[in-house]
Amino acid sequence: MSELFNVIRKAMGLGEETKRHENTALLSADAEALAKFAANGSFESKVYQDEPIFINAEQKRIHPKYRDMRKIGSHYEPEAKVFYEQAKFMEDFEDDYDYRGEFVRYFPTYRSMSDQQLRGYFSWRAKVRRGVISRTSLSFVFVYIYELINQIGVDSPEKGFHALKNFWMIYREIDPKITRYVRMWLKDYVVYNNLDKSLLEGLFDEKFDNAIMTLFNHESRNADEVFEALNSMSSYNIVNSRLFKQYPDDVKNVVRSVYSALSDYYGDDRKDEFREKFFGKFFSGSYTIFNSAVFYNRISRKDYVYEINDLCKYTCKGGNWSCERFFCYSGKNRQVGAMMKSIDFFMRPKCNFKPVKKAEKTAEILQLIISDVIDKYHTNQEEAARPKIEIDVSKLESIRSAALETQSKLLVEELEEAKAPEILDKKRAENCVGLSDDEYLFMKCLLYGEAYDYLLRSKGLMLSVMVDAINESLFDRFGDTVIVETGGRAELVSDYIEELKGIIGE
Repeated sequence: MSELFNVIRKAMGLGEETKRHENTALLSADAEALAKFAANGSFESKVYQDEPIFINAEQKRIHPKYRDMRKIGSHYEPEAKVFYEQAKFMEDFEDDYDYRGEFVRYFPTYRSMSDQQLRGYFSWRAKVRRGVISRTSLSFVFVYIYELINQIGVDSPEKGFHALKNFWMIYREIDPKITRYVRMWLKDYVVYNNLDKSLLEGLFDEKFDNAIMTLFNHESRNADEVFEALNSMSSYNIVNSRLFKQYPDDVKNVVRSVYSALSDYYGDDRKDEFREKFFGKFFSGSYTIFNSAVFYNRISRKDYVYEINDLCKYTCKGGNWSCERFFCYSGKNRQVGAMMKSIDFFMRPKCNFKPVKKAEKTAEILQLIISDVIDKYHTNQEEAARPKIEIDVSKLESIRSAALETQSKLLVEELEEAKAPEILDKKRAENCVGLSDDEYLFMKCLLYGEAYDYLLRSKGLMLSVMVDAINESLFDRFGDTVIVETGGRAELVSDYIEELKGIIGE
């Protein structure tokens, strides 16, 4: 093959210098065709010399602004700065060209486009700005996104954010591959331009961050919030448990108390160890703002901090960016799942539920905490169920007055209805073998079936004292007990009733 090329070069009169600079197309041409061309000798009479490059009609119609833009791109400056300067120069430019080709580049810029591709891009961009968004080369899409990131075509950072987000919401339905980058760049856009945090909604895993922050601040959160946070990351979904379905509030309260007790066990000096064991850990390192994008850093920040929440903070010092972020373990959390399943297991006996087949393997200290919390919770529930007697001291005086009034009424009624014995005369009392008036009346009530309760209340006497006094007074005469007390009531011994009636008349 090399011999054939040498024959052709010799026949065409090409020297070694020309050999070094020959057109690549010639080297890749079909060898047999070149051989036939040489054999015909048709090039022997030709004279080869430099000829001017003619500009075709299409090139003549291209807008001069494109040539002026390319002059900006001829400067030997960083690509991002050149892109920004060219973009500002072409910020309001529009074209109307039906481009049917493709444009494919990594980190695409204007400098990497041909004239036709430039016309195709600015024609597509003009339609996008009028609200007509259609499929095009993905590299064109990224150039437009780079423009918005660099504040091209918008007059404020807020408008730029909304323009980029709105474009993404529409074009991701055409090509979802842009989501991976735009979601990250939108967050960087808010941080870089110091926009309101509310714009970040939906751009990161808010559910996880909110759950972690709830658990980090569990002292100020209620049982529902702590339970939802833990269960959202648990590998064991206790909500599906029969125990939870029957006793949801009890389970939630126990879960919160167990987590609180576990946090107290580790204490403030070991809180990082506790968090790392169950959820993840904080990492801090350098950060590239608008990573993988063509971005020109226009804002010079010496000492800047943007804190999204307690779990994520961006810092820029002297132009160098860093990020501190809490990274969680991927997937559902087995540590939390084991805790939730153990709570389910230990609560079941207290609720008369059949225990699960096997207790979850957890650290002994966790099992002790769970068992202790459940025992205390069960005891508190029992105490709470007992009826409470509350005395309002401020109302005692009125109660006392009402009682005295009631007592007076009862006295009148009892005297009328109970047929109280008449007061004895002194002569009959002297014949009663030393009984006092009260004892005599008490004996008369017993002998003739009359009520003696009022007598005791009105005199402030106890039944047992009255019975003992009478038995003692009559012991010398009867040599035995004449009254017995049974079940809180006094009864006469039947053997002495007739004799006693002889002593105590009606």
